[in-house]
Amino acid sequence: MKKSNNLKIIHHVLFHPARFFREVSANDQDARVFFVSYGMPLMVLGAAGRMVRVMNQHALEGMALRWDQLSGVFLISLCGYLLSVWLGTQIIARLARAFRSRPDRDHALLLCIAAYTPFMLAQPLAAINTAMEPISLLGLIYAVFLFGKGLGPLLDTPAQKALGFTILGFFVLFGISFITILVLSALFIFGAS
Repeated sequence: MKKSNNLKIIHHVLFHPARFFREVSANDQDARVFFVSYGMPLMVLGAAGRMVRVMNQHALEGMALRWDQLSGVFLISLCGYLLSVWLGTQIIARLARAFRSRPDRDHALLLCIAAYTPFMLAQPLAAINTAMEPISLLGLIYAVFLFGKGLGPLLDTPAQKALGFTILGFFVLFGISFITILVLSALFIFGAS
């Protein structure tokens, strides 16, 4: 059985991040193709996992969500993740000069998508059982680590500036995602109950 290219990428991102980021930078990977073929399925998986987590949380409270609410959670999560990557890439590329980095939007997009990998994979795993919720936090922490690991190879960030850029990148990416999901959920899903 042939191993999927996305499974190979996941393996390299999670277990050999330094080599993955060096190879992506050296091969001049097409960011848009990477986004469509790798990033989109990853975000769909993450949004589905978040939807199931929300469903499970409400079921434990004795409140069943309607199908339209669940599909709304999925779509809002997906929109939050997509907006986070798209807008986050723009902001990170603009902030790059402040950290003596190269303001390359394509490499910033590759970095954001690759860094999101553990967080997106953690969403369906955390949905299996409420006892597995900490997996989501571990995915988030590893995503921050991956973002910092990819700054040097992809954006030529000096080592002494990587920590600050990593912290700011975390707040940019996850802040956009969190605020988008929070606002849209309040407006469309649970506000009209």
